[in-house]
Amino acid sequence: MLQDSFKSGLESFNAARDKVTNTLRPQLDSASIELKKVLRELGVESSEPQSLRDIVSQIRGHNPSLRKLSLRLDLATYDLRKKLWWNANMMSAYIMDHAERTYELELKPKFSHYRSTAESRAKSLIDQIRDFRPAAKPADSQSD
Repeated sequence: MLQDSFKSGLESFNAARDKVTNTLRPQLDSASIELKKVLRELGVESSEPQSLRDIVSQIRGHNPSLRKLSLRLDLATYDLRKKLWWNANMMSAYIMDHAERTYELELKPKFSHYRSTAESRAKSLIDQIRDFRPAAKPADSQSD
């Protein structure tokens, strides 16, 4: 029994891991390709895995001044920045559209229902308070 529980937990963990891996793998591959493009534009010659020290020394060798480095970095990342800007705008538009549809289809009817329920309860309470009010006392002529 414990073994079956452990086995089913392990299977669900593996399924979740595979789902995350399948979702993230294309994004990681795309990011890796873009990073290699940027490094190549900055002067890194080899596409083979290198140490960070070798990469930095190659970048320094091809970009002796800070101005040259900043210009090359700007040029190397231009397409990537535009692509990221475009993707962020499209994602925000998609999220906004989805939020608006969800509000119209799910939240607005609930809010309307709660509002009408609250208004009707408030009206009934006001009517009960009016009905409960004691009649006004007749004015006593002997009081000061």
